[in-house]
Amino acid sequence: MLEEMKRELSFNPDIEFLYRDAQGNNAVQIDQIRELTKAGIDLLIVSPNEAEPLTPIVDSVFQGKIPVIVTDRKTSSGQYNAYVGADNLAIGKLAGQYSQAVLQGKGRVGLVTGLSGTSASIEREKGFMQSISAVSGMQVSAVIHGGWEKNIAYTEMREHIVQMAQSDIIFTFNDQMAMGVKKALDEAQLQKDIKIIGVDALPGPGNGLEQIIQGHMYASMLYPTGGTEAIRTALAIINNQQYRRENILATAVIDRTNAELLALQSQKIQQQQVDIDKRQEFITEQNRIYQNQKSVLNVLVVSLVLAVVFGGISIIVIKSNWEKNKHLEIQNGEILSQQKQIVEMNSQIQQAAEIKNNFFTNISHEFKTPLTLILAPIEDLEIRKDLAEDIKEQLSRVKRSAKKLQRLVSDLIDIHRINKAKIKLQVSAVPIDPFIQQVINSFKPLLKKSRISISYINKSMLKEVWIDEYLMEQVLSNLLSNAIKHTANSGRIEISLEENSFKDYFYLRVLDNGLGIAPIDIEHIFDPFYQGTGSRNGSGIGLAYVKQIVELHHGQITASSKLGHGSIFTLRMPIGNTHYEQEEIITTVSGVKPVFKQQDFLDTGIKSSDKNLSFHSNKSKSIMIVEDDDEIRDYLRSILKDDYNLFLARDSHQASTLMKAHFPDLVLTDIMLPDGNGLDILKDIKTFYQTAHIPVILLSALANEETILEGSLLKADDYITKPFNAAVLRAKIANMLQSRHQLKEKYSSNVEQFDSPQSDTINESDRRFLNSFSAIVESKLSDQRLSVDDIAGELNLSRVQLYRKVKQLLDCSISEYIVERRLKKAKSLMADGLNINEIYSNVGFSSASYFASAFKKKYGLSPSTFKKELDRK
Repeated sequence: MLEEMKRELSFNPDIEFLYRDAQGNNAVQIDQIRELTKAGIDLLIVSPNEAEPLTPIVDSVFQGKIPVIVTDRKTSSGQYNAYVGADNLAIGKLAGQYSQAVLQGKGRVGLVTGLSGTSASIEREKGFMQSISAVSGMQVSAVIHGGWEKNIAYTEMREHIVQMAQSDIIFTFNDQMAMGVKKALDEAQLQKDIKIIGVDALPGPGNGLEQIIQGHMYASMLYPTGGTEAIRTALAIINNQQYRRENILATAVIDRTNAELLALQSQKIQQQQVDIDKRQEFITEQNRIYQNQKSVLNVLVVSLVLAVVFGGISIIVIKSNWEKNKHLEIQNGEILSQQKQIVEMNSQIQQAAEIKNNFFTNISHEFKTPLTLILAPIEDLEIRKDLAEDIKEQLSRVKRSAKKLQRLVSDLIDIHRINKAKIKLQVSAVPIDPFIQQVINSFKPLLKKSRISISYINKSMLKEVWIDEYLMEQVLSNLLSNAIKHTANSGRIEISLEENSFKDYFYLRVLDNGLGIAPIDIEHIFDPFYQGTGSRNGSGIGLAYVKQIVELHHGQITASSKLGHGSIFTLRMPIGNTHYEQEEIITTVSGVKPVFKQQDFLDTGIKSSDKNLSFHSNKSKSIMIVEDDDEIRDYLRSILKDDYNLFLARDSHQASTLMKAHFPDLVLTDIMLPDGNGLDILKDIKTFYQTAHIPVILLSALANEETILEGSLLKADDYITKPFNAAVLRAKIANMLQSRHQLKEKYSSNVEQFDSPQSDTINESDRRFLNSFSAIVESKLSDQRLSVDDIAGELNLSRVQLYRKVKQLLDCSISEYIVERRLKKAKSLMADGLNINEIYSNVGFSSASYFASAFKKKYGLSPSTFKKELDRK
């Protein structure tokens, strides 16, 4: 408020401004008002610390014919000329409405009020209670009094932490108390995520706006200080002009979507105020000079009267002073004009900020879940052949609209990534040719549909470049997408790579022969939100995002175009990695805490409830689905239940129970779960070799590169983002299970392969297990008493664990495997010339008849017949 008052008073330098601060003490504030009254002030602006104690002194000033303006809080009597402040009742209602929206109309709320005697505290509590009382699902868990101060709120919160911990949201009546509440919650180390909402949203270090940006507070109700309005009202009263008695200031919700923009605006205003102050100092100095020169002029006039001799000299001095005064008047006029321009610029900034705030208030990242439930069933319905053409046309229309909404949501989410500070590079050496071909391949269906030809040529000697592969894929994909969008059917797109003559930069160009870009648009196409004059559509985000990514790589992007002939986008990127910071170069992430414990897999008696199972057939593969959204989980059940046995879990705890009981053939898990993280489930499955062979597909609405990279580093077999295509999901699941089946056949059918497995589809943990298992069986083939318990003991596993592991990897029982190895070993010994009576005991058969029976059942020939055929060869 003080800064706003000073800023407004800078336009009225003839007003003397006296300021006092009582530091929240009623007695001190009363003494200060008496002191100012005795000093002969013309008008009093007061913000009462509390209504009741300050009412008598304010009334006495008003009755003494001194105009009074009350700000922030009203007195009890209402004896004042004007009130300037926010509507505390409306602020309370807005906070209640926002809490309902965040909790979706169901949850518990804790309140931290101010001083009990202040009108602001009373009205904010009343407005909040009125707002939530109409919603049956909203309840107040506890109310504490924070006295408007951080330390008091912290102490009260510590004393009532048990009651307040039941809240989903805590609404504090100012931001300072919110910081005290946050400190108490952090020290209590609660597992629950409690959102804290405050009031004020003041800029500057240690204030609410900074706390929201840093994530310590969830939101704050903007409480305008009203300093400007208070000064303007005071000037109107002093100048006997019309004014409003009640000046109610508007409020708004400030959260992560608009906090940074508001902080930037406040910083800009402060910078402009500094400029205004400097100019005001300059004006004051010029006025001082002007007054000094006027004094000199007067002295000269007196000197002229006293001494006619010096008359000529006096005339010259007077003329000189007149010219200087004229020059000062011109300078004063220029300064006043600049001040007016600054005021107009402030108004424009405020309008732009309001537009952007409204824009971001209406977007939600959660659009992706309902989009999944719209697009996926529509794609299933489209492939049905029993639908009428008009129904198919309607489905196609709905799908196009949903896809358009999906693209819009993605663009809106990318807006938040425009700021460089939010994007962290993870660069590595990337083979450039395969990288570009991979991006091109992802667009081939679209290129084929539009009959657009595409070519790529590497004119340089470069084989690899240092880039963030994920971010640069977005760059190239964005450029290709734009080129395809604005290229007619049967058009042409070219991609080329070349080095400069000094071999320190490379140029990547994307050329098309499409519509081209108008000259008026070409210099603005990289500006955020810019919409061209042509028929282009989109959000204006893509190319701005591309520019930020390229600049993060210390590169540049330029565009050239000619209407009707096409466009060329050129990336100029440095070669090597010396221009990157050390932390930007990618490193391996390791060391994670598993969700499942190894001993969990020793328990075989756990049963799952029927609602978590969907049984199809004893011969079908099994899939565990971990998804907290009931509709998506039911939809996944509907598209997979006809082909697989399903185990359904909504959180990490249920997933652990089902894993211990069933050992599925594949796991499909969401990342964001109520009691944990799907990445933790992935870590644990891949950590223990009992389960490391199980494929895991991550399914999530999170499409940022950090999460995808983390999933890849934790050995996820695939990562699918929502909305997903049901046919693609089914195909990926089938391919993974088929690959696993081929692996089982490989290891169960060829003895030699156990000695040196080479399959690319087996991970290192499974390879070690199979090699150990194979070596133990091979070393004990001649032991007729070899049992499952003996092998399990050698491997430090339980009997059940060993059985499950072998069954899943080799698709056979341990007994069948041992017999298979013995028979193949027998064939090998026959080829070496040993007789049958020696062979059956060497490979562990208890009798010759049992050996002959098993051999004939396996190979269709008796051992003696097989031996004779070998001898004839």
